[in-house]
Amino acid sequence: MSDTIKIKIQVGEVKHPLYVPQAEEPIFREAARLVNERVISYQTKYRAAQLPPEYMMAFAALDIASKLVRMRRTTDVGPVEESLQSMVQQLEEFNQSH
Repeated sequence: MSDTIKIKIQVGEVKHPLYVPQAEEPIFREAARLVNERVISYQTKYRAAQLPPEYMMAFAALDIASKLVRMRRTTDVGPVEESLQSMVQQLEEFNQSH
């Protein structure tokens, strides 16, 4: 029996089906929650500018990535980096198949 499961994660306005290790499901869900919180924060902040959703997603990604870089400089984040690399790979595979 495989320990990989299929889940659906909503990031922004899009639901993404992903295959993830069962033990890491909570990590992916928490990551999506963090991204969505940042997107909403930027949507609120820049509401008057009426920027497209892609801008909000880019701002959120840059914000989260900058925090990761700061953490890397002060902490051993090997496990976090591996999880992020796994998520990026799965998103790239999803994008290639659709």
